[in-house]
Amino acid sequence: MAHGAARGERDSKVGSMEQDPILRALRENEDWYRDLVEHSHDLLCLHDLEGRLLSVNPTPARVLGYTVEELLQIPMREMIAPEFRQQFDAYLRHIQEHGEARGIMAVLTRSGERRIWEYHNTLRTEGVASPIVRGIAHDITEHLSAQQQQDRAHKKLQEYARVVEGSEDMIAVLDREYRYLIANRALARYRELDSEQIIGRRVEEVIDKRVFETVVKPRLQHCFQGEVVRFEMEYEYPRLGRRSLLMAYFPLEGSTGIDRVAVIGRDITEQKQAEERLHEYEKVVEGLDEMIAVLDRNYRYLIANPAYLQYRGLEKEQVIGHFVEEVVGPQAFFNVIKSKMDECFTGKVVRYELRFDVSSLGERDLFASYFPIEGPAGVDRLAFILQDITERKRADAELRLARERLAEEKIYLEQTINTELGFGEILGESKILRGVLEQVGRVAATDATVLILGETGTGKELVARAIHGMSKRRSKSFIKLNCASIPSGLLESELFGHERGAFTGAVAKKIGRLELADQGTLFLDEIGEIPMALQPKLLRVLQDQEFERLGSTHTLKINFRLIAASNRDFSQAVRERQFRSDLFYRLNVFPVRVPPLRERREDIPLLIRHFVRKFSGRMGKTITSIPTKTMDVLQGWQWPGNVRELENFIERSVILTHGSVLQAPLKELESVVAAEDDHTLEAMDREHIIRALQQSRGQLAGKDGAAERLGMNRTTLQSKLKRLGIDPREYRE
Repeated sequence: MAHGAARGERDSKVGSMEQDPILRALRENEDWYRDLVEHSHDLLCLHDLEGRLLSVNPTPARVLGYTVEELLQIPMREMIAPEFRQQFDAYLRHIQEHGEARGIMAVLTRSGERRIWEYHNTLRTEGVASPIVRGIAHDITEHLSAQQQQDRAHKKLQEYARVVEGSEDMIAVLDREYRYLIANRALARYRELDSEQIIGRRVEEVIDKRVFETVVKPRLQHCFQGEVVRFEMEYEYPRLGRRSLLMAYFPLEGSTGIDRVAVIGRDITEQKQAEERLHEYEKVVEGLDEMIAVLDRNYRYLIANPAYLQYRGLEKEQVIGHFVEEVVGPQAFFNVIKSKMDECFTGKVVRYELRFDVSSLGERDLFASYFPIEGPAGVDRLAFILQDITERKRADAELRLARERLAEEKIYLEQTINTELGFGEILGESKILRGVLEQVGRVAATDATVLILGETGTGKELVARAIHGMSKRRSKSFIKLNCASIPSGLLESELFGHERGAFTGAVAKKIGRLELADQGTLFLDEIGEIPMALQPKLLRVLQDQEFERLGSTHTLKINFRLIAASNRDFSQAVRERQFRSDLFYRLNVFPVRVPPLRERREDIPLLIRHFVRKFSGRMGKTITSIPTKTMDVLQGWQWPGNVRELENFIERSVILTHGSVLQAPLKELESVVAAEDDHTLEAMDREHIIRALQQSRGQLAGKDGAAERLGMNRTTLQSKLKRLGIDPREYRE
């Protein structure tokens, strides 16, 4: 009975479908819809929310290079172009959340070709076991490509329009009725109209009718027959006046042949005026004595004046229109001239000298000047002027030789004056001093290390400055350091410099004397007082010309000349291991011994007169006479403190002088002229020091101390006191 009831129900439904016209129409058109889906070029598909295809129509599958069965086996994400896969993942999330999605996606064919599809998909959740997406997509690859081409063409057209509008030339397009289709801003400006007032009007309505009929129209007719027409014309503008125009007509083909003409007009009034001025300049150039020519960018002669032609022995036809290479020869052109001309074509004025073999004159010295000439498109010509300076150079050479001879004579005279009247600040004319100055003159021109030896006060620093002043480093620094005047603990920092924080109290970076002397001269006075611990570092600097500041690992390279001075006996110091022998040998490259004053007594009068002038001028006194007795006593004194002691004594004498005659305190001195034979130099030196201690009440340093009175350094005086066994405390009150 149950089976019978079911069958009855089906029969009832079939009967009702046959009676319902809508249901009957759907059933009859089912095949038509199937054909539509199977043959549609649009993609019709079903897929789940995991991105798996459930069904797809055949035609798009074939377009992609697959069968339907193959396509259903491929995950949708793999068919998407790599750059769109993240977008595909976002699409799945979006349609699941919103139930609808539309957009554009790139799909890969089996061959790897990219196709652009536009899709519109919906999510179905009712009446199905699990949610499915119904999708339809349309291939828009060709449409998109055509759209892009259209956009590019439109953009290009806009660029052309901007070029035409921005051009300074007058540009227009005319139809066969001589009617303006296009008129740019420059054309409108010359006509004192707006472009809208020109476009659509006939040419004879815009320009002078007589000019149109007699000049413009006949040439336009030639252009409409396919000819490119160029010509010059004069036109009278209401505001601008008479202008020279260069016109060009170009035929434009349409679908039915030449139906338009492009017109370009250029105002060449200024150019023609410039050409007229050039012709005037040519007339002027023709009459000049200088050799003048003008070349174009191709190194071709445009102008060559008679002076140039005559100098080269050529006719005008042999030069004008010819290349420089042909006229002067390829070797001279490519090796010398071309590069200079190229530099001039960049806008520079170029001047230089060259030697050139002129056929009729032989080898000559020439001075060439190139001047750039600007045209509408920049520098397009150059003018050059040639001057034969052979005779001038010969005269200059003779003058130079004369100057060199004069300079040699000047040097000879200066040497004579220096030795007789002073070598810079070194005064004296004695034979022994002449020998020293001759040594100084020889070594100064070299970079050799110089060791100046001599007693205190003999002028070792003056000799060092003279060496520097005559050397090739004279324009650089002369850096001095007295090694005896600085405590040994600070000497290294003073010499090498230090970084901030290198030791306690180093609150800032300090540049040492070595670094300051780079490229110049370093003068180390009293070098014998350098501590033994510091001597290896100085030796390394002399050997390698490099060092490090205290507290730094960065090695500094320097280039300096060393001049050292000392009053020590280095041979004895080396034997007693108070001075390194290797450093001594490095210093003793060129020793110069400065003689003490007692060995050049004939220089004492000269020195006395010099110091009297110096101090009297400084103190505002006028001292015109030095007593003979005073001069004899001073010349006979031994001067253990040498020139410095003499200078200090004269300064005291000038202070004590009232009037024009020098009043020297001779009681401070003992004449050695009548000294007994057993009065040895050491005893005299001892007595001299004791007298200075008595006068200074045992004070060594300071303004009135014994060291200053004796004209020597405090350390030197201390060494002598120790050697002579003198205790300065015995003379203190």
